[in-house]
Amino acid sequence: MQIPIVQPIDIGNLIRAVRKAHSLRQDDAAGAAGVSDVFLGSLEKGAPGARLDNVLKVLKELGIALYADMPESVAVHYAALRQIKKPPMKKPRASS
Repeated sequence: MQIPIVQPIDIGNLIRAVRKAHSLRQDDAAGAAGVSDVFLGSLEKGAPGARLDNVLKVLKELGIALYADMPESVAVHYAALRQIKKPPMKKPRASS
């Protein structure tokens, strides 16, 4: 099932629904995801401003996959940005 995510409470409700479906306590789910139970509680209540890296940790731990729906014209540019680029070579240090 796909649901639109348009505001923080949408993610919060999704996380709470999945956690409850798995009969997980909030502190157990938070610990497994490596975040605090206070953070998870705020996230489930739709608090704005949550750190994206922590949100992604929670989603991953609960088995929630996040996808973006984009037009094909944008997907082409996105694919180009994802190409792995070689890191710049370091210049050799001059010896004294």
